Amino acid sequence: MKITIVAVGNLQFKYLNLLEEYIKKITFFSKINIIEIKEINETNINLKIQKETEKILESIPKNNYVILCSLSGKQYNSQEFVSFFDKSNITFVIGGSNGVDETKFENKICFSKMTFPHQLFRIFLVEQIYRAFSIKNNIKYHK
Repeated sequence: MKITIVAVGNLQFKYLNLLEEYIKKITFFSKINIIEIKEINETNINLKIQKETEKILESIPKNNYVILCSLSGKQYNSQEFVSFFDKSNITFVIGGSNGVDETKFENKICFSKMTFPHQLFRIFLVEQIYRAFSIKNNIKYHK
């Protein structure tokens, strides 16, 4: 199994240690790769969304099950989230602060109806990925 996270923007230094801690834990179960897409500097928001979406789509590895993290996606609890990890190659997409062209994505997941900073959301995502592997492998982490 291989997991890819495609995210717009660079993670700030203050979050890197926590991200790396979860990535290290995940690598016991799966390869994981994070691809950062440079945020487009464009004043026209629609054009910015279009360009960032194109860059995201170009970065997704072939033959991956793609899941967009979106407020319009379906919500899952942690046990239900585990079902995604029966697939062989998964890509999670985290769009930029202005979003993405959601018509380009079939599968969407919503972690909450609340809006989170993109920096923190990456941490939430990798934590939930590790939690899913913990549940799947009967590791005591998940309570």
